[in-house]
Amino acid sequence: MSRTAYRHAVGACVAWGVFVAQAPVIYAGLLVYAWRTAGDPGGPLALPAICFSLACLGVALVPLLFVPAVWIGEKAPRNGRLSVKLPVAIAVAAVLAAIYVTGIAALTEGSIAVGTLVACLGGVGAVLCPTAAYVVVAHRKLKASSV
Repeated sequence: MSRTAYRHAVGACVAWGVFVAQAPVIYAGLLVYAWRTAGDPGGPLALPAICFSLACLGVALVPLLFVPAVWIGEKAPRNGRLSVKLPVAIAVAAVLAAIYVTGIAALTEGSIAVGTLVACLGGVGAVLCPTAAYVVVAHRKLKASSV
Protein backbone atom coordinates (compact mmCIF):
# COMPACT_ATOMS: atom_id res chain seq x y z
CA MET A 1 0.00 0.00 0.00
CA SER A 2 1.43 3.37 -0.94
CA ARG A 3 1.91 6.16 1.57
CA THR A 4 -0.88 8.21 0.00
CA ALA A 5 -3.36 5.33 0.15
CA TYR A 6 -2.31 4.53 3.73
CA ARG A 7 -2.78 8.08 5.02
CA HIS A 8 -6.15 8.37 3.28
CA ALA A 9 -7.25 5.02 4.69
CA VAL A 10 -6.31 6.15 8.19
CA GLY A 11 -8.01 9.51 7.62
CA ALA A 12 -11.18 7.83 6.33
CA CYS A 13 -11.29 5.54 9.38
CA VAL A 14 -10.87 8.53 11.69
CA ALA A 15 -13.63 10.43 9.84
CA TRP A 16 -15.95 7.44 10.20
CA GLY A 17 -15.11 7.16 13.91
CA VAL A 18 -15.74 10.85 14.54
CA PHE A 19 -19.02 10.64 12.63
CA VAL A 20 -20.18 7.72 14.80
CA ALA A 21 -18.89 9.40 17.98
CA GLN A 22 -21.43 12.18 17.41
CA ALA A 23 -24.20 9.75 18.40
CA PRO A 24 -24.22 10.62 22.13
CA VAL A 25 -24.47 14.32 21.27
CA ILE A 26 -27.41 13.67 18.96
CA TYR A 27 -29.02 11.44 21.58
CA ALA A 28 -28.62 14.12 24.26
CA GLY A 29 -30.18 16.69 21.95
CA LEU A 30 -33.13 14.41 21.28
CA LEU A 31 -33.58 13.79 25.01
CA VAL A 32 -33.61 17.52 25.71
CA TYR A 33 -36.10 18.04 22.90
CA ALA A 34 -38.33 15.27 24.31
CA TRP A 35 -38.22 16.75 27.80
CA ARG A 36 -38.97 20.27 26.56
CA THR A 37 -41.95 19.14 24.50
CA ALA A 38 -43.21 16.59 27.08
CA GLY A 39 -42.65 13.86 24.51
CA ASP A 40 -41.60 10.27 24.87
CA PRO A 41 -37.84 10.05 25.57
CA GLY A 42 -37.58 6.66 23.89
CA GLY A 43 -36.52 3.28 25.12
CA PRO A 44 -33.27 1.79 26.34
CA LEU A 45 -32.20 0.85 22.80
CA ALA A 46 -32.42 4.39 21.42
CA LEU A 47 -28.71 5.19 21.82
CA PRO A 48 -27.49 1.87 20.34
CA ALA A 49 -29.94 2.33 17.45
CA ILE A 50 -28.59 5.81 16.76
CA CYS A 51 -25.01 4.51 16.94
CA PHE A 52 -25.82 1.66 14.52
CA SER A 53 -27.62 4.04 12.15
CA LEU A 54 -24.72 6.49 12.12
CA ALA A 55 -22.24 3.65 11.63
CA CYS A 56 -24.13 2.45 8.55
CA LEU A 57 -24.56 5.97 7.22
CA GLY A 58 -20.88 6.68 7.86
CA VAL A 59 -19.88 3.66 5.77
CA ALA A 60 -21.78 5.20 2.85
CA LEU A 61 -20.56 8.75 3.47
CA VAL A 62 -16.85 7.90 3.55
CA PRO A 63 -16.56 7.19 -0.19
CA LEU A 64 -19.40 9.50 -1.26
CA LEU A 65 -18.57 12.60 0.78
CA PHE A 66 -15.41 12.55 2.90
CA VAL A 67 -12.95 11.11 0.38
CA PRO A 68 -13.99 13.43 -2.51
CA ALA A 69 -14.02 16.47 -0.24
CA VAL A 70 -10.54 15.79 1.11
CA TRP A 71 -9.22 14.89 -2.34
CA ILE A 72 -10.47 18.21 -3.76
CA GLY A 73 -9.15 19.95 -0.66
CA GLU A 74 -5.70 18.52 -1.35
CA LYS A 75 -5.68 19.18 -5.09
CA ALA A 76 -7.10 22.73 -5.06
CA PRO A 77 -4.37 24.61 -3.15
CA ARG A 78 -0.97 24.88 -4.73
CA ASN A 79 1.12 25.31 -1.58
CA GLY A 80 -0.19 22.28 0.35
CA ARG A 81 -0.59 24.01 3.72
CA LEU A 82 -3.17 22.79 6.18
CA SER A 83 -4.61 26.30 6.57
CA VAL A 84 -5.64 26.17 2.90
CA LYS A 85 -6.64 22.50 2.64
CA LEU A 86 -9.00 22.54 5.61
CA PRO A 87 -11.42 25.31 4.50
CA VAL A 88 -11.57 23.98 0.94
CA ALA A 89 -12.32 20.42 2.09
CA ILE A 90 -14.94 21.63 4.59
CA ALA A 91 -16.62 23.77 1.94
CA VAL A 92 -16.77 20.86 -0.51
CA ALA A 93 -18.10 18.54 2.21
CA ALA A 94 -20.76 21.10 3.15
CA VAL A 95 -21.90 21.46 -0.45
CA LEU A 96 -21.99 17.68 -0.97
CA ALA A 97 -23.93 17.17 2.27
CA ALA A 98 -26.47 19.82 1.28
CA ILE A 99 -26.87 18.23 -2.17
CA TYR A 100 -27.37 14.75 -0.69
CA VAL A 101 -29.88 15.93 1.93
CA THR A 102 -31.83 17.96 -0.63
CA GLY A 103 -31.92 15.01 -3.02
CA ILE A 104 -33.15 12.64 -0.35
CA ALA A 105 -35.76 15.17 0.79
CA ALA A 106 -36.97 15.66 -2.78
CA LEU A 107 -37.23 11.91 -3.31
CA THR A 108 -39.04 11.18 -0.05
CA GLU A 109 -41.22 14.23 0.56
CA GLY A 110 -41.95 15.31 -2.98
CA SER A 111 -41.57 18.99 -2.15
CA ILE A 112 -38.69 21.06 -0.89
CA ALA A 113 -39.68 23.23 2.06
CA VAL A 114 -38.28 24.91 5.16
CA GLY A 115 -37.78 21.50 6.78
CA THR A 116 -35.32 20.63 4.04
CA LEU A 117 -33.31 23.76 4.82
CA VAL A 118 -33.12 22.75 8.47
CA ALA A 119 -32.14 19.22 7.46
CA CYS A 120 -29.43 20.62 5.15
CA LEU A 121 -28.01 22.69 7.99
CA GLY A 122 -28.03 19.61 10.21
CA GLY A 123 -26.33 17.55 7.52
CA VAL A 124 -23.68 20.21 6.99
CA GLY A 125 -23.07 20.43 10.74
CA ALA A 126 -22.77 16.66 11.00
CA VAL A 127 -19.96 16.44 8.45
CA LEU A 128 -17.79 19.35 9.59
CA CYS A 129 -15.92 17.60 12.41
CA PRO A 130 -15.31 14.32 10.55
CA THR A 131 -14.02 16.19 7.49
CA ALA A 132 -11.71 18.31 9.62
CA ALA A 133 -10.42 15.21 11.41
CA TYR A 134 -9.78 13.47 8.08
CA VAL A 135 -7.86 16.45 6.67
CA VAL A 136 -5.76 16.90 9.80
CA VAL A 137 -4.90 13.20 10.08
CA ALA A 138 -4.05 12.85 6.39
CA HIS A 139 -1.98 16.04 6.49
CA ARG A 140 -0.12 15.00 9.65
CA LYS A 141 0.59 11.56 8.19
CA LEU A 142 2.00 13.30 5.09
CA LYS A 143 4.23 15.53 7.22
CA ALA A 144 5.37 12.58 9.36
CA SER A 145 6.21 10.43 6.34
CA SER A 146 8.17 13.22 4.61
CA VAL A 147 10.37 13.83 7.67
